[in-house]
Amino acid sequence: MSMIAALSNTQTFFPMEIITQGGAIATVSLIISLSIALLISDSKYCNGWTLSTLDSCSKSLLVTFGAILFFKILLII
Repeated sequence: MSMIAALSNTQTFFPMEIITQGGAIATVSLIISLSIALLISDSKYCNGWTLSTLDSCSKSLLVTFGAILFFKILLII
């Protein structure tokens, strides 16, 4: 059996508080991720797998942080 979901042309509006709280969570997560990467890079547990895992987390959070900054700049302009 296949289930078909009919999607209409709907728009979902998010309150500004949700975007602001999500931005704060992403910023704190980015700071924690970069701090852990710096701490692990100086330890004996540093290897390619740990660095690539932390880099993948940090890069996605950096993109999110950049999008948040872009959104905030657009709100000011």
